Amino acid sequence: MSIEQSADHLPQGITAVTENGLDAFRIETALGTVLVYANGAHVAEWTPAGADPVLWMSKHSNFQTGKAVRGGIPICFPWFGPGRAGDLTPAHGFARITPWTLLEAEADETGEARLALGLSGDQHDAEDFTARLDVTMGHALTVSLTVTAGTQPFDYEEALHTYLSVGDARKVSIDGLDQDSYLDKLDDQQKVQQGAVHFTSETDRVYLSTKTAHITDPVHPRRLRVEKTGSANTVIWNPWTDKAAAMPDFGAEEWPEMCCVETANCLAESIYLAPGESHTMQVRITSEDFDNH
Repeated sequence: MSIEQSADHLPQGITAVTENGLDAFRIETALGTVLVYANGAHVAEWTPAGADPVLWMSKHSNFQTGKAVRGGIPICFPWFGPGRAGDLTPAHGFARITPWTLLEAEADETGEARLALGLSGDQHDAEDFTARLDVTMGHALTVSLTVTAGTQPFDYEEALHTYLSVGDARKVSIDGLDQDSYLDKLDDQQKVQQGAVHFTSETDRVYLSTKTAHITDPVHPRRLRVEKTGSANTVIWNPWTDKAAAMPDFGAEEWPEMCCVETANCLAESIYLAPGESHTMQVRITSEDFDNH
């Protein structure tokens, strides 16, 4: 269903809009607001009612069909980065730069609302698969990526590359990964996490972990909880000064405003599906102000 076809069939609280020149869907209910671009099925905003935005977006982002949006929750699929062999383009796969199709939209009287968008492999002359992204906003934001193999086996990597808005990354702590092993992508070494994660320099780590991450942000002040299922990896990333300055769609001054806590299956933890088999990876994000304790 296209944006034009869906506009007259959306439930109250969900509208088809144009944001930054791109087709999108906006959810606005008593529980908060969400913005999802059709390009990449990209969740660009989530603001709980009465709270600050939870997702971070770069002010320097591209907003063009066929270009990746910097911030929010990009979908990395069917490979992560340059792929396991290191030679695939575009970076993080084609799903995040391809228009997805609206499949379903629903909202209820409580303010909970859900969008489902779909992508198929034949849109890119790719392998035989279908993918579905479900975005549900209630008191939490839940994002689920379900991939189904077609008539042939399908092997892929995936990530929900979540950019979280923080007051100052240098003051943030991330709990829940203590004693988990990780690949430090800055020196390609395997390491073990000791205590909480703190940002003191460029950070790019792929953890082997199924645990829930808790992000304490004393500046906003609030705690974010990133709970996941169907995911073997958690990726922690902040570009710091030099890398931020080198990226054309990322402001040199913006890196303290964000940190990525990504839900993933990548590298050795890629997913193999037999013909007709499906896999769902899900993240559930909640935000709680310190004042609520």
